[in-house]
Amino acid sequence: MPKKSIIMVEATGTASARPDVARVRLSTFAEDPAPEQALTSCSLLTERVLSALGDADVAPSDLLTTSINLSQQHAKIGEEIVKHYRASAGLLATVRRPADAGRIVAAAVQAAGTGVGIDDVSFDIDDRGPVTSLARHDAVDRAMNAARELADSAGLVLGPLVKLVEGGGLQLRFGPGPLMMRRGRIAQTLSAPPLELGELSVAVTVAVVFEVAGIPSS
Repeated sequence: MPKKSIIMVEATGTASARPDVARVRLSTFAEDPAPEQALTSCSLLTERVLSALGDADVAPSDLLTTSINLSQQHAKIGEEIVKHYRASAGLLATVRRPADAGRIVAAAVQAAGTGVGIDDVSFDIDDRGPVTSLARHDAVDRAMNAARELADSAGLVLGPLVKLVEGGGLQLRFGPGPLMMRRGRIAQTLSAPPLELGELSVAVTVAVVFEVAGIPSS
């Protein structure tokens, strides 16, 4: 039985939506010659930040401790090597009203001052299902249209669809506006930093395979 000819096409579809959640990653830190004192000081700062975030309407279920670290540091002062300890704790706050992320940053800085670092503020779509569905439809439409164009351009008759595969994964493409502050840098004032939310795009890639029915009769 002769092998059938096929046309295979891969296409990517996208869909965009406004972010509906912000994620604020921050850290508290303290240093001391004694490890237990460094850890205690960091813990007190963390408690102050957690309390401030709660007062700023961040729910306990939206607060997550991401790391706790204690490490020995070395500094050379003249000819002497001075040892001390640095304790740090990482926190992730999920903000259900993205526009409030700047206010959350300001609250953390006000609570802990130079003992807090804002590592990252990012935006996300909490439920990506609806926007992913739109991207999937767009990808299939693009793939089907491309297959038809290829067949027409080659003077072929497009046969039945024999395979449809989703692949390539999801790519969250960020629009303008995420605020990023390096660890250890704090705002010069206690006012909330301005934020631009932009839009987020979800991308879905599909591949389609069609049989070639033949060459159209003249």
